[in-house]
Amino acid sequence: MFTPWLRLTAVKNEIAEANAVGYEALTPTKLESDKASGYIDALNYAFTHPDIRNIAVTGPYGAGKSSVLKTWCKSKEETLRVLTVSLADFDMQKSANSDVESEDEKALENEKNSATTEKSIEYSILQQILYKHNKNELPYSRIERISGVTLSQLAKSTSKLTLTILMALVSLYFLAPEYLTAKFSLPGTFSRYLLEHPLLVRLPGGVLSVAGTLCLLLSQLHRIGIFDKKVSLDKVDILKGAVTAKASAPSLLNVYIDEIVYFFDTTKYDVVIFEDLDRLNNNRIFIKLREINQIINNCLADRKPLKFIYAVRDELFSSAESRTKFFDFVMPVIPVMDNENASDHFIKKFTEVEKEHVGLNECISRIAAFIPDMRVMHNITNEFRLYQNIVNNRENIPKLLSMIAYKNLCAEDYHGIDQKRGIVFHFINSYVERRIHERYILEIDKQILINQERLELIENEKNTHKSALRKELLSPYINDIHQEILSFRTDTGITWRLKEVVEDESCFMALINGKGINTVHPASNHYIIRTGSGDSELIRASYAERCVLIDEKISNGILRIKNNIISLEAVKRRIRSESVSDFINRMQKTEFSDWVKICVNDNIDPNQRMVEQIDFIYFLLSSGYLSTDYMSFRSIFMPGGLTENDNTFIKAVMSGTDVVKSFSIPLENTKNVVARLKKLGVIERENAQHPAVICWLIDNEPDTLADNTATWLNQTNSQRAISILMLVQKEFPIDIRFRYLEIIVSDIKILKKLLEHLCASEQREMVQEITAWLLCLSNNTILRQLTEIKEIFGTLITSLPQLVIAVPEGYGDAFFETLKSNSLSVSYIPLITDSQNRELIRKISASGLFKYSPNNIENIYLTLKKNEDEDGLSFSSRPLHCLESLQMKELDKILWENINDFISSVFIGSMETERIPQLLNSESVSMSSAELIMNRMTFSIDQIELIHNKYEIKSTDDTVNKHNTYSMLLSYNRISPSIENFVFLLHDKTIDTANELVQWVNNKHREFTPCNITFTSSEVFNNFLVKFLGSAVLSEGALLTVLSCLDIVITEIPKTIPFRNAEILYVENKLAPTICVFTGLYFALSREPNYSQRMNTLLSNLIALRPAMLLEEPDEIFYVADKFDDELARKLFNHRQINANIKTDALRWLRDNKPGVLDEHHLLSLHTLSELSVGMDEDGMRLLLLKNCLSAGDADKDTLRVVLNSFTDENYHGLLPQATFRKIPYTFDLWALAELLNKVGLIQPPKMGSGRDEEKIIINSIRYNNEEEPDV
Repeated sequence: MFTPWLRLTAVKNEIAEANAVGYEALTPTKLESDKASGYIDALNYAFTHPDIRNIAVTGPYGAGKSSVLKTWCKSKEETLRVLTVSLADFDMQKSANSDVESEDEKALENEKNSATTEKSIEYSILQQILYKHNKNELPYSRIERISGVTLSQLAKSTSKLTLTILMALVSLYFLAPEYLTAKFSLPGTFSRYLLEHPLLVRLPGGVLSVAGTLCLLLSQLHRIGIFDKKVSLDKVDILKGAVTAKASAPSLLNVYIDEIVYFFDTTKYDVVIFEDLDRLNNNRIFIKLREINQIINNCLADRKPLKFIYAVRDELFSSAESRTKFFDFVMPVIPVMDNENASDHFIKKFTEVEKEHVGLNECISRIAAFIPDMRVMHNITNEFRLYQNIVNNRENIPKLLSMIAYKNLCAEDYHGIDQKRGIVFHFINSYVERRIHERYILEIDKQILINQERLELIENEKNTHKSALRKELLSPYINDIHQEILSFRTDTGITWRLKEVVEDESCFMALINGKGINTVHPASNHYIIRTGSGDSELIRASYAERCVLIDEKISNGILRIKNNIISLEAVKRRIRSESVSDFINRMQKTEFSDWVKICVNDNIDPNQRMVEQIDFIYFLLSSGYLSTDYMSFRSIFMPGGLTENDNTFIKAVMSGTDVVKSFSIPLENTKNVVARLKKLGVIERENAQHPAVICWLIDNEPDTLADNTATWLNQTNSQRAISILMLVQKEFPIDIRFRYLEIIVSDIKILKKLLEHLCASEQREMVQEITAWLLCLSNNTILRQLTEIKEIFGTLITSLPQLVIAVPEGYGDAFFETLKSNSLSVSYIPLITDSQNRELIRKISASGLFKYSPNNIENIYLTLKKNEDEDGLSFSSRPLHCLESLQMKELDKILWENINDFISSVFIGSMETERIPQLLNSESVSMSSAELIMNRMTFSIDQIELIHNKYEIKSTDDTVNKHNTYSMLLSYNRISPSIENFVFLLHDKTIDTANELVQWVNNKHREFTPCNITFTSSEVFNNFLVKFLGSAVLSEGALLTVLSCLDIVITEIPKTIPFRNAEILYVENKLAPTICVFTGLYFALSREPNYSQRMNTLLSNLIALRPAMLLEEPDEIFYVADKFDDELARKLFNHRQINANIKTDALRWLRDNKPGVLDEHHLLSLHTLSELSVGMDEDGMRLLLLKNCLSAGDADKDTLRVVLNSFTDENYHGLLPQATFRKIPYTFDLWALAELLNKVGLIQPPKMGSGRDEEKIIINSIRYNNEEEPDV
């Protein structure tokens, strides 16, 4: 098989070498077998199918159509002859022309040159087909070619020409032998021989010779096409790529169809591949090629059909029907690269070492989205490899790669840089010259001006209340002198005094909303002033406008506007110092496109291709891949005004190299470096603040240095700003360092920003050093002038623990004077050993210019102690004494202002317990500190009356409690146990006697010394009675101890007295047997229902001490809220210590005064009734009580007989017969009692007798229950 374009053997070594250094060919590549198998199978099917002759391989640009065809051809290399026709050069010409023409011009030009373009396409196809082989391979081709002549061809042509001449001579010789013999001096023998024969004999020889000559001549003429009437090709110039044809020929392909047929018949090609025909957007060429394929295959019917394969894009035809109708087989190629995987393909082009560069991976991924196809990607990679080894800034790989991508995707704009045109050139140039910033700066200036004018209006407004404004506006009509005699009158006749209108805004508005302002003299009803509506309108407008000013003035409007102006100024500085990427991001894409249209494209709308380039350029600029240093990525540095080190530093600044690396580069021509940095617009960058640059600017351009410092401080975060500042000043001498700081301090905005960074930075050591140097500056007037700066310094100093140590040597006095003049205090006092700083500490301490802290207090003492032999132990054991020994009033003042913290952190660990009463009585000591002393220190207060009972109110969600000294002393057991302290504490109303004092007594009662308790007031006794005795937590031992010292009888019971405490009082005979005590106990103890039995026992025992109470106050004893207390009554009537007569009288009282009580309640036991019945003189009471006992089941037979025998009526004696039965007269009471006796099982059911005994009750003893009843 013969495939010329697949023969790569001649360049194998070159390709291998290129690949070794990372280059890639832009030609189609052979696909891997697993990826190509599907395509190969499809093409094999189409190739072997006889009816398939026009095959379309479709896919978007860069999809890999050529690679698929190459792989297929390679797989059939032994059996397949392939010819390739490509028209990519026409697409390039078309693209170049389209760049310079407008859309309308292109349309008109296309319309005019449509025929010419089609001819050109046919010329190219014809050339690529017919000139594929040498002339000797196509001997009958009518197309002449310039080709080399071989010896065999020369010998053959010479032989044919010689033979033709000889044949012509022979023919003449036959006809005129004498003439030729004479002419050419030939021997006469043969001529004489011929002349001997007649003419008719010689004539056939001559004719044959002429015929042979003509045959040879005609064969050569036929070969060059002299006799072919279809020849229309006048001239073919392969060097110029031009074919000259007759004007009348409609189509070269049709004219030369026989030449094409001859070509394919001779060369035996199996497949013709047409590439890039779709780029011409001319579908008619496909129709002609399909016709030619049909003609060729019809002419070559004796061999396999010739296949045409077209590599075209998917959207070539407008519809699926037209595409499938034109092609016999369509095979789509799936794109190897698309937007989703472009970055994956692109990143594989770089080595692992290159990928380690900061930002390269991200750059690759973002640029890949703009690369249209794989060939462009390969070319970008190749150029990147080349540039990487040559240009200056090859270290910054992301920027270099971006420049190469820009060169490939925006070639015209890239090359326009050299002609000072194009988007990038104009934008960077405008950026460096700050022309593009003007619109934003002007807009901000307008806003600043508006704010300044507003601020001036607010400051000029002298009134701070609307009432004062109303008075001012009305003063031309009525002033203070006449306000008592003149008034305002409205159109409706309402009259107001000036004071009313001034104080009441509604009155004022009603006045000025009228038709005019009228001033009247009320006494005479005479108008003094009458104005028109114009004055009212002016006042209304002025009032509305100035009210807004007053509102802003009283609501911090001045500060708000000033801050707004400061913010706008900061925005201006930020805009001027913004990098290219920051600035273009501020512009946004739409605004950038508008700028390109106006400034680059002469206000003409860009075409689609330019829009795509604008998008890509915007991406590169906004991402920081293209910046003011873009030229250094496309040129080679030549030393001149800048040395290699200087240029390296500038490149480091442009590439964003960290300050540590950029500052380490030594500069040689600092002046030129500064000039170059200004030209590039990067002198304000943080990494451009080289120490050498700073020093040069300090001496030559301090204003520029101030602007630079303000800019980079506003752009940099706090941590980095402080690091840079320290790095810049690290190698500075002291005088240069102070000069640099003076430049910073001289501008309030720079100083304020620096202080903000110092406050926010976490690099405390660096912040401390810078702050100390700032405070040592001799010119610190800004601190005294601006409260805001002073407050920031105060906050900053407070946060720095080692500020005093950072004061440079020899500047201690300056540091102290700055603190003193601005009333600033250091936050930390270090332990100093050297004499210079010790003197500074002495001044600071004596002036009180330090913040209190335990460490500061201790370090001050240890630094300034008079006795050098003392150590920290003496201070820790006696801190108050040590500090007072320094005899510094300001120190003592600060100490007592912070005594609470001093107590919590220092004093509680000391042994100065003798100072505790002083501290507890001090108003400066808080309750929490006092509590801390009580909790953490060991001491005891012998005389509690010497301690002032301070208290504070503590509020919780539900309650409000008084927190007092005595309570805390009690809870921590810090009061010596004694009856005197106990009685004294009873006098205090703030402590909780029921809990706190009781708990203390519970804990300490065993240590009490017995003595008599004397209460000095009823209030104290009441506190003892109610809260102490009524406490539920009072222990039995504590109560007994106190009662042993108490020689009184309690006549009033607290309502909250616990049951146990009441019982102890009874046992200790401390309860008076009175009805008051009785009721008090009842109501106090009745709240505990579980103890009702014990309560009744206690109450009955109390009454037993004086039983007469039963007869004195029976209602109070037996009844509670008109309800009879049967349980207590039962206890009382059955109590053994209460006299029987009193019980009987009490029962009689109940019977007489509370009818029914004895019927309803069982009060006495049968045993008690047997004791009381002897003294009763009424059988009715006996009967009633006996029935209650029997109903309750209380029926002891012997006791019952005693009760029955006590009845005066002897019939009751027979209810328990000794014999078998007994007959007693019938009464209702006897019958009822007999039934009750029957129920309790003492007798048989009672029966009425019969006959003469029918009025009698027969009582049978229970023992005859089973015997026959007696006959009555």
